[in-house]
Amino acid sequence: MKSLNPESMKANHELIKGMILWGAKGQAKVLRECMNHHGIKVIALFDNEKNLKSPFPDIPIYHGKKEFEQWVDINAIKKPIGFLVAIGGDKGQDRIEIQDYLESHGLIPMIARHPRAFIAESAQIGSGSQILANSAVCVEVIIGRGCIINTGAIVDHESRIDEGVHICPGAHLAGCTEIGRFSTVGTGAVILPRVKLGEGVTVGAGAVVTEDIPPRTVVMGNPAKPFRGDNQ
Repeated sequence: MKSLNPESMKANHELIKGMILWGAKGQAKVLRECMNHHGIKVIALFDNEKNLKSPFPDIPIYHGKKEFEQWVDINAIKKPIGFLVAIGGDKGQDRIEIQDYLESHGLIPMIARHPRAFIAESAQIGSGSQILANSAVCVEVIIGRGCIINTGAIVDHESRIDEGVHICPGAHLAGCTEIGRFSTVGTGAVILPRVKLGEGVTVGAGAVVTEDIPPRTVVMGNPAKPFRGDNQ
């Protein structure tokens, strides 16, 4: 995992003045506002939804890999161009796949750090991750590639978050938690100290997780228990 501390993030941003976003809905609006604080201009949007229009009148939108590859050929990258994947929700695996694709074409994954987010000096943040407004990433936390620590979320000391994870707005992770890749911790959920979530776990909004959760499990409630639909 390529990760950066706060000082490294600052130096990395100073090298890049223009970037693209893959994804052109709400998360793109959030990320553009965030990157504006760093003086980094979004120059193009890309999305797989063919009929989607740009949410910004001053930024063009292109659709799918074919149009992206045409754009790269026309712009023949001569200076560093950064990117972020503006896809939220439970699409962590999609974020990582798109990130790998864009890196393979020579673009540089950025890290979004909102100026009102706290990141401890000893924390490590993986490339392509997004640390949004009023969130906190505390002492010796390690966050993998392509993660979202959303508005007001807290990741306490020594926690480990694997790639493609989304910690949704207002969720709280206590110290020494471990979150498997592609997992989603819902809005306002709480993960108690030293609890481990396996790969692809979904924690429902407001749930309180008091014990380890096996991979690819959906949990809800307080205390959180596996969710079973009407036909299960």
